[in-house]
Amino acid sequence: MSEIGPALLHGLSVAGVFLAWTACALLCLGGLVLAVFSISGTWLVLGAAIGAALLTGPGEFPGWPALAGFFAVCAAVDVVEWFAASWGVRRRGGSAAAGWLALLGSLAGAILGGMVVPVLGSLVGMLLGSFALVFLAERRRLRKTDRAAHIATGAVLAGIAVLLLKVAATAGLVLWLAAGLLL
Repeated sequence: MSEIGPALLHGLSVAGVFLAWTACALLCLGGLVLAVFSISGTWLVLGAAIGAALLTGPGEFPGWPALAGFFAVCAAVDVVEWFAASWGVRRRGGSAAAGWLALLGSLAGAILGGMVVPVLGSLVGMLLGSFALVFLAERRRLRKTDRAAHIATGAVLAGIAVLLLKVAATAGLVLWLAAGLLL
């Protein structure tokens, strides 16, 4: 009877470590899935890296420098996302107000689209919302439909570029974490 206790504790310990590593892998997978739908998945990969750091211990990958690098990538992706729609509008000759409306439209569209069709609706709503508000503002300002559509398309193209950036950054972080742990 006394030999069962240590064996049971060892088995639970092994199972706990396995579950913790599984959680790290699922966080990475979840981050990739979210990035495909234009939701910041980089933060989930940072969570996986923090979990991996706790599992590997001090002095092993990922240490503080790697975690700081992961955080920097996550923050940079979010900063780029905030300014991308405005930049896309301004790049095509839109006004500063239309740039702000692109940001507002993408946020409102993502929320409303997510309410109508969860996950995929957020992506479509983000693109439609930014296009619609920029188009309306620039149509009113310029009194030219084709020019307003050209400017509003800049917001959509910037949104698509941010989507690609999120997927690339999230995949890069997953690869960095996997390579650091396996090599």
